[in-house]
Amino acid sequence: MQPGDLRRFKDSLIALGDVLGEGSTFVVLRVLVRAGAPPRRAVDILLDGRVETDLGYSWVEDSSEVISEAG
Repeated sequence: MQPGDLRRFKDSLIALGDVLGEGSTFVVLRVLVRAGAPPRRAVDILLDGRVETDLGYSWVEDSSEVISEAG
């Protein structure tokens, strides 16, 4: 995943409460690497007009599919 990617959460999504829902389309805004041992990757997304921050990179990647990729 990279900033600018348009993605869609899969229909089989295990949602985080009411925050994210099956079939929701979102844009990847930023991919971060958090310091630590081992380092942790996180992602910020734009979903339904709001920014969701610091989501687990692997969870977002596994729970969604790419619609289009940035340039």
